[in-house]
Amino acid sequence: MKRIVITGIGGQSVRSISYIFAMALKELGFYVTLLFDYDSSIRNQKITGLLTYDGKPIENPMIDEADILLRLHQKGDQLIAQKTLCDTGLCTDEEVPFGMMGIEKFGHAIFGNMIALGRLFRLIDLDISHLELERLLPKSYVRENLKAIQMGFDFNLYED
Repeated sequence: MKRIVITGIGGQSVRSISYIFAMALKELGFYVTLLFDYDSSIRNQKITGLLTYDGKPIENPMIDEADILLRLHQKGDQLIAQKTLCDTGLCTDEEVPFGMMGIEKFGHAIFGNMIALGRLFRLIDLDISHLELERLLPKSYVRENLKAIQMGFDFNLYED
């Protein structure tokens, strides 16, 4: 059983990328649970997506320790995780400038969340070529979101 935690603040589309991730795993035949923890639905408040997936039914979806923690903002949860993936300056494990990459490539930091989703797909070794991601994405900016996911998937942390 694998446990993934995606955390940030309202307005960073944590719920959207958690849902897309969960539906992609379900489409590939995994059993998936997705729970959310958030203070309120207004922007700038902490929000966390707690996702568990496995090849067999999940008995207990609660997460004490994550396999991967994706942290998009300093207000996000700081759970114990085997691997932490975060935006620049938020951890000492794997830092990727998601927001800056979104601005540089697509003109807005919000696309950093889809870049992070692509990186998450890569970290769990999920072949995204077998997925119809456009069906799972929000209807606006589908082309840009697909490119951002692919960019995150192809991202090489140690590239010169």
